Amino acid sequence: MIRRGWKKASQGIFLYKLGFLLDQGYTINKSIELVRSQLPQKRREDADHMLEILASGHSVIEIFSPLQLPKEIVSSLSINSANGNLTKSLMENGTFLRKKADWRARLNKAIRYPLFLLFLIVWIAIVFYQFLFPQFSILFSSLDVKTPLFTKWMLMFLGSMPLIGVCFLTLSIASWIVMIVMRKKAKPSTQMDLLMRIPILKQFLLLMNTHFFSVNFGSMLQSGLSVSDALLVMEKHLNKGFFKEESQRLQKGLLNGSELTELLIEKSYFKSELAEIVRFGLAHGELGRELISYGEWVFKELEDKVYSSLQRIQPILFAGIGVFVLLMFASMLLPMFKLMEAL
Repeated sequence: MIRRGWKKASQGIFLYKLGFLLDQGYTINKSIELVRSQLPQKRREDADHMLEILASGHSVIEIFSPLQLPKEIVSSLSINSANGNLTKSLMENGTFLRKKADWRARLNKAIRYPLFLLFLIVWIAIVFYQFLFPQFSILFSSLDVKTPLFTKWMLMFLGSMPLIGVCFLTLSIASWIVMIVMRKKAKPSTQMDLLMRIPILKQFLLLMNTHFFSVNFGSMLQSGLSVSDALLVMEKHLNKGFFKEESQRLQKGLLNGSELTELLIEKSYFKSELAEIVRFGLAHGELGRELISYGEWVFKELEDKVYSSLQRIQPILFAGIGVFVLLMFASMLLPMFKLMEAL
C-alpha cells in the first residue's frame, strides 16, 4: 500500500537528487535505487513502488505517482520528459518545491507568535468586558460620574466582537463555497481573471505564471521544437487548467495570423517584459535560451518578493496588536483619571 504524506521539502530533495544523478550519467533505475538508500524506512516502500511501475513498462512520468506531486510539477515534468529535458526539469522543480517549503515554514514562523498574542489579547478583552468595566460602571453610577466617551466606544466595540466574529466566519464559509463552485463551473481563464483583480495576489500570480511559461516553453524551443509544436506539446501534457487553455488560445491566435508577442500582450496573465523577451529572442534566433534565462530571473524576483512580504507580516501584526492593547488599556485608565478628578 502506498504511503501518503510526503512533505514538500522531502519531495523537492528527492527530485533534485534524482535529477542530479541522471545528470551524472546514471540510469533512472539506478538513480532511484541510490536515492532510495538515503530515504527513511517509511519512504523506501514508495521508492520500491516507483521501481515496480518503471519495470512494468509505464511512462517515466507515471513512476512519480507515489510522491503525489502537485499538479503543476507533474505537468512540468511531463512536458520536459516529452522533449528530453527531464534531468534539468527534475532539478529545477526539486529546487522550487524546497523553496515553497521554506516559504511556508517562514510564514508559519512569522505568524505563530503574533497569533498567540492575539489569542491572549482576546481573552484579556473578555476579562475586561465581563469583570472590570462592569465594576467601573457600578462605581460611576454610585458617584454620579459620567463614563468617558472613549470608554463607552471601547465597550461597544468589545460587546460587538461576538457579532463581528460570526459575520467573519459566515463570510469566510460563503467565500469558500463560492470558490469551490467557481473551480468546478468557471473556465480556468475566468478564475485567473478574478484572481488577477486582487492587487496583492496579482503580483505573485504574474511572477508565477511568467516563470512557469518561460521555463517550460523555453525548454521545448531549445530542444528544437517550433513555436507551434511547443504549444501543442504543452496542451497535450498539461492537466486541464489555465495553462492548457492558454496554450490553446495562443495556438488559435497564431493560426489566425497574429504574432506571439501580440497574443501575450493581449491578456494580462504574464509580466509585460515577457513579450519583449519573446520579440528579442525571435529576432536573434535564441528564443528558447532567452526564455529560460528570463524564467530563472523571474524566479529570483518571486523569491525576493516572497521573503520581503514575509518580513513585513510580523511587524504589521505586532503593530496592530500593540495598538489594540494600548486602546484597551487607555479605555481602562481614563475612568480611573475621571474618578480621581471626582474625588
